[in-house]
Amino acid sequence: MKQLLENWKRFITEAKVYTPEEVRSDLFPSMPDYVLGDMKREGFDEFLKDRADDIEKQGLETILTTDEYGKGWYDRYNLNWSPEAKILDLSWEDIDAKERKFLMDKYEGKNPNFPKADQEKRYADMMQRFPGLGTGDHEPVIVKMEGGKIVDIIGGRHRTFVAFLKNNFKRIKLNAYVGT
Repeated sequence: MKQLLENWKRFITEAKVYTPEEVRSDLFPSMPDYVLGDMKREGFDEFLKDRADDIEKQGLETILTTDEYGKGWYDRYNLNWSPEAKILDLSWEDIDAKERKFLMDKYEGKNPNFPKADQEKRYADMMQRFPGLGTGDHEPVIVKMEGGKIVDIIGGRHRTFVAFLKNNFKRIKLNAYVGT
């Protein structure tokens, strides 16, 4: 019986579950710890667990570059990252039009998933909790930039919007990790 069980062990193996740290080391070497932490808070480690069998069969890079869900992670985080947070001097127009529309629609209550009253409370709370918003003296946000414009606010959309709101949409300083 013991030999039978040992023989079955050779056929039944669990797929390796990659850690976000291993993925960063293999595919995203310029990613700072802060950005990796945000990626993990967004559920990347759960994705790796859920897709472990597929990753084992097809390979990590294949899943991340061709799979519908994996590609979303790859496209969003496979960037050349600033090693440290930078202070960006920005105007409202330095935010991509699509991103600005998303933020304004939430603010104006045009998105049914984000009721206006809830957003107003959240913005008021953020203004109190982050008094340095707009001056660059706040917890970093995470942005993707192309051609000098922010095309995606990966982490910190609300803080970015509140910084502009607080400053009447005039120029702000934004503390950010930048991916290009």
